[in-house]
Amino acid sequence: MPNQIAVTWENDRLLFLSAVVHNSSVTFDHAEQLSSRDQLKELIQRYRLTKPEAAVVLSRADVEVRPMVFPPVPVDELPDLVKFQATKEFNSYDAAAPLDFFITNKLEHVSRSTLFPAIRSRSKKGEIEEVFSGGSPKHLLASTLRTGTLRKIQEFCGELNLTLRRVVLRPCETAYLWRHTPGFDPNRAVLVVELDTHETSQTVLFQGEPVFMRSPKISCPEDVSMSDFAARLIAELKRTRIAVRNEIQGVTVDEAVLCGVGANFESLAKQVSGGLDIPVKTFDPWQGIRCGGALQKNPPEKPERFASLIGAILQNVRNESSNIDFCNPKKRREPVGHRQLITKILAAALLMLICLTGFGFYSRTALTNEVKTLTAKLNTLKKTAGTVTEQRNQLNAIDAWLADNVDWFEQLDWLSRKMPEAQEMILTELTFSANNGGSMNLRSLLKDFSVVSPMEEQLRDAEHVIKPGEKGTGSGNPQYGFRYDLSVFLSKESADAFTKETQPQELPPEPDK
Repeated sequence: MPNQIAVTWENDRLLFLSAVVHNSSVTFDHAEQLSSRDQLKELIQRYRLTKPEAAVVLSRADVEVRPMVFPPVPVDELPDLVKFQATKEFNSYDAAAPLDFFITNKLEHVSRSTLFPAIRSRSKKGEIEEVFSGGSPKHLLASTLRTGTLRKIQEFCGELNLTLRRVVLRPCETAYLWRHTPGFDPNRAVLVVELDTHETSQTVLFQGEPVFMRSPKISCPEDVSMSDFAARLIAELKRTRIAVRNEIQGVTVDEAVLCGVGANFESLAKQVSGGLDIPVKTFDPWQGIRCGGALQKNPPEKPERFASLIGAILQNVRNESSNIDFCNPKKRREPVGHRQLITKILAAALLMLICLTGFGFYSRTALTNEVKTLTAKLNTLKKTAGTVTEQRNQLNAIDAWLADNVDWFEQLDWLSRKMPEAQEMILTELTFSANNGGSMNLRSLLKDFSVVSPMEEQLRDAEHVIKPGEKGTGSGNPQYGFRYDLSVFLSKESADAFTKETQPQELPPEPDK
């Protein structure tokens, strides 16, 4: 059963991804694209998820992101400084809204030109000098989320009995996944591009860390290799490169990474490479990912759009902190006094001593009682050893019966959803048989034979084999003048064991009663 899920929060293009974690091994088993949150509720109920850990992935358009630069202050002071600066930097900032940030350490020797005048000054000779000394400035990206949005996410997860662990940002999770792929080069500035239905996520990674995010509105066609789409994408990528060059001095995009595989993406990569005059390569987010049987049988239609969800689940399983996490924002650590620290250490040592003493006494008593119990069980087993073979034979017979048992209520529910409406068809007889894997025999009256082919297509799937039976006219019912018989087998073996392998034959009309 899945114990890890990740979902996106867009109303019109929800993505759902679930995984099973067992002994630090992650197996992804379901990946689907939905059109509404109601469908997401139905999906979670269908898979019978029981309190899985959930990560909600937000797009760049759902949040507000601002770069900030601070003097070389201690890291513990940054949360308070970011909150103070947020009132000036963000367009609409609420003090109660969740706010998180991450330090872009790789920018210590470069500068953000839009903010750098605030931390530099000019000498008498006109040369620009650093205002502060004793370290490099702290460059970071801060992001805030509306309080109402976070409340809706928490209420939604509460209704579905989900354990909300993280509310993260899509570009950061995709960057995390890219950093853990063989194609990652920490010495290059990379522009990671993700295509979506209505927007294109563009994230610049400098030495593996996100330093610039942008999501322009570009409608993605079914065939991404179309020349007009490539031209629009190249224009937006050029704007991103110019913005990075202007805002972050010393950072130049060396190559681009296009999230997606296949002939269409290879063609698009060549067009983008020619338009930008830099290397462009494709990135398969599912490379090296273990997929379960259900996901292998039903892969998603657009697998490249699940990169951020894969990164969010892997990061949560590995217990690594996200760059931006509105569920667990960075906070200032509470100061602990010297006397309080010594008191806590002594209290912890005393508590540990008490626990060890109590555990030793409890273990000795428990082991003594266990020896007595096992001795009594051994004496009982010696007396009943003669009946073990008989009981084993009975259990084998029960297992054989259970193997042939069929959940007929579930099959009835499936049949009721696949059959035509009552205005077109009525059942006169329905017979069940558990032999050879199980089968259902149907006798019905039809208004017209035109519903037969669609009905057979609806009933035929990977778990059911359809065998048409006899059909004819003269049913004796003025509203339903045709007769049709059908056999539904619950496995191919049961169909092969069916002895009457005949084609449907026309029956002579019966006289009306």
